[in-house]
Amino acid sequence: MLCHDARLVAGRNWRTILGWIGLAFVVLEVVSAFLIDVPVAAIVFAALFLLAWFLLRRRGIAGVLLVLVLCAIELLGIPFYEREDAGDWIVQGLALVLSVLGVVAAIAALRQRPKPATA
Repeated sequence: MLCHDARLVAGRNWRTILGWIGLAFVVLEVVSAFLIDVPVAAIVFAALFLLAWFLLRRRGIAGVLLVLVLCAIELLGIPFYEREDAGDWIVQGLALVLSVLGVVAAIAALRQRPKPATA
């Protein structure tokens, strides 16, 4: 039972980290909405990260999976963003770091979630 409890606590810690990453992305996306040509895309991503944060507060894996997918999309898009000034480099550097951390934390949370009891 102790091992099961330790895995549950560890899973909650990864979910907490994912929650903070999601909230950081909400802020980053809102800020970037003022810096890009298509602000609607950033606002949609901010809303999706906020939805992921709400889902992370529940017990299911939907929030974890949503953060994983959103961070993977961010990672795949980073090489194609235009960088015109230092602000672009800073915002995209933060997005890169948060995306990598989000993918790692989501995978860890999925691996450490409690397994259903077998009969």
